[in-house]
Amino acid sequence: MRTPGTAIAAFALLSALVFGCASQQASAPAARVSPNSAAAAEPFDPGGIGAIEARTPRGDASYVTLASVHIVAKQRGDMAEVEATHAFTNDSDAVLEGTFRFPMPDGALLTGLAMMIDGKLMEGELVEREKARKVFEAVVDSMQDPALLEWEHGSVFKMRVFPINPREPKVVTIRYLMPLRRSQDKLEFVQAARAVAGDTSLPDLRIDFEGKTVFNERNVEAGRVLAFPAKPTSPVLREKRSDGAYSVVRISPDWSHIPLSARPAPQNWFVVVDTSRSALEEQPRQLEALAVVLRALPARARFQVLTSDLETRPSPQGLVAANSASVEEALTFVKAVSPDGASDIGRALHIVSGLAHDVPDSAVLYLGDCEPTWGLTTAKDLLALENRELPRIPVYAMMFGSSIDDDLAAELAEQSGGRRARIQRRQDLDAFAQTLGTGIPVLRGIEVRGAADVQVLTSGPLSIEQGRDLLLLVKAPAGRDPLIGLSVKAKVGGATLDLMPHAAAEDSGGVARRFGAALVHQLEKTDRPGPDIVAASLKYGVMSKLTSFLVLESEEAYARYAIERKNAQAADAPRVTGANLEDTRGTAISADRVQPGDPEIYVDAERDALSVTVEFPSGEIKAASFDSEVRGGLGAWMVRFLVAREAPEGDYDALAHIQHQDGSIETKKVHYTVDNTAPELRVTMTRSARQLGMLEVTVTEPDAGRRSDLKRVELMTPNGRVYQLTAVRWGTFRVFIPAGELRGGKLRVVGFDQALNHTVKELELP
Repeated sequence: MRTPGTAIAAFALLSALVFGCASQQASAPAARVSPNSAAAAEPFDPGGIGAIEARTPRGDASYVTLASVHIVAKQRGDMAEVEATHAFTNDSDAVLEGTFRFPMPDGALLTGLAMMIDGKLMEGELVEREKARKVFEAVVDSMQDPALLEWEHGSVFKMRVFPINPREPKVVTIRYLMPLRRSQDKLEFVQAARAVAGDTSLPDLRIDFEGKTVFNERNVEAGRVLAFPAKPTSPVLREKRSDGAYSVVRISPDWSHIPLSARPAPQNWFVVVDTSRSALEEQPRQLEALAVVLRALPARARFQVLTSDLETRPSPQGLVAANSASVEEALTFVKAVSPDGASDIGRALHIVSGLAHDVPDSAVLYLGDCEPTWGLTTAKDLLALENRELPRIPVYAMMFGSSIDDDLAAELAEQSGGRRARIQRRQDLDAFAQTLGTGIPVLRGIEVRGAADVQVLTSGPLSIEQGRDLLLLVKAPAGRDPLIGLSVKAKVGGATLDLMPHAAAEDSGGVARRFGAALVHQLEKTDRPGPDIVAASLKYGVMSKLTSFLVLESEEAYARYAIERKNAQAADAPRVTGANLEDTRGTAISADRVQPGDPEIYVDAERDALSVTVEFPSGEIKAASFDSEVRGGLGAWMVRFLVAREAPEGDYDALAHIQHQDGSIETKKVHYTVDNTAPELRVTMTRSARQLGMLEVTVTEPDAGRRSDLKRVELMTPNGRVYQLTAVRWGTFRVFIPAGELRGGKLRVVGFDQALNHTVKELELP
């Protein structure tokens, strides 16, 4: 039963793979579909659209209807800062429970969550996992509606959504940083329209990129992949914060100047096919890939197939020459095994070591998700086993599925001299298969050095495979340039090659968060104590295996459970009241104290800009200051200002003048609204049909509909207790109050709009 109080909400992210999905032509001029353009680039999964799988009271599984999706993306160097808002509806007459899943893009960093609870969109908070569980249990004990987001495995998270009330909207907003796709030396923001719910079309999709609506269509086909051009960016990005100076450096060697020769391809291949339960969904793709790679082996090559789950089963044929008959026999052997059980990769490597012991010129080719769930499950133990039992035998990994361990695959390949690839499209498969016969250049033995007080993290092993880049994530003390003293070199043919890009640093948001994500990942890999991982996760606002996202239904609820707020409710578009603001500085409006505050305008500009000023239509110029706490911790330049009481209502433009570090001045428009009209309020009270002994108090702004800008409503009962009402739809707010509190005296109701105009109504109670 739904009762008043604190409700916790959380969500699940499931990176879904659609192998070989068709792309169709987008009609928006700025968007283009790219079924083949990324063939020469690294495989990149752009994610997709989320879905809620719900269960009816009878236990039937169904999907709650997705009404619309609104994607808002801004470029941050070679990344995009994305806000994806999903609006769902429950078209049944039953209260449903469901699970929200969202296919995250490759390389994305989850940075925020908001969810609608009782009609009010509440911002989430990152919390240490054990504390989150205790709050969860406390809510269960008090018969509330609990939900909790936690890491499950790989890139999979789960969020229980309850209640999904009939005929009411359920809105979920997630925020993340994702890489821009590199295609033919250009950057693109890519969005896929596919959903984990299947191949159904998307009713309404809108995409805003860099402040412009670049796509807005209904009934969008699930196979569509949309790409929008982004501006070029420097290989060196930087961000300055009070806790340090951060940089991202992209190392991209000029292969035309590197005299490397690929070593000959191995002649004896031991092919391990993952047949654990997690491979069930990907089995058709793995079988297709197995056939392709076996037929692509070099002339005179031999192979033996092994299936791997809890046990490892070598095919009885032993090493055989690669021909049509042996390939068909190998496929039949694998098809006879029904995927089941866990994945013991260590066992598979051990069995291969015995088979390859007396077979020179051997290699291991692995097909699966590279996620060990049985036996040796840590990278440290598996790398030690590989080094001990498979010396000089390269490991090649082909990864499939929505949840993969790319880090383990990269380390196994790097240590042994092999390669790895994530297979998402047929062209990825063909490209990888071709290299098995010819080899591919890899630049190894890269040395990275920095100053003693500079911390340098990498995106992977210190090697670069042709067609890939290496990222360095650097942190220096505040006020220092992280790149001073940083060197990146490799020895090639006795000569030392300088790999450090000689390019001017570009200011960009999200750099510190990317460093934080790399730090969390390094701490997890090196088995550092849990408190260290949690501290890094919370400091940089990136999720880890030991932290969870929570959404509570009110700011008071966060305080009740002693959860520090870093992501308080986001400010709405700036509006200005006609009230005299010169001698009031507070911002609180409540049923017992009404005090409007100074309105604000935010200006997007780099943190280290020399100055930011805003010129108003009256000619007045105000200086802005940088506030690192606003916009969910992303920060922005902010200016507070006043307007005359007699200023006409309407939308206004002001000019923001930004003086950059290089002395150049940029001018851009900023917008604000003058609103002097207080909202009209209608108050009704009825006995609650759902909650015995409670009165339902509803406050509406009549005839406003979606034009309503009623933002907050509070009431004070005769005994002095103040309640905050929750929004249930546009211009409608509701609260349940014990009937005994609404007897005798006055009920005081206060409602205010986006501009802090307010209306007070007092009702005599019987």
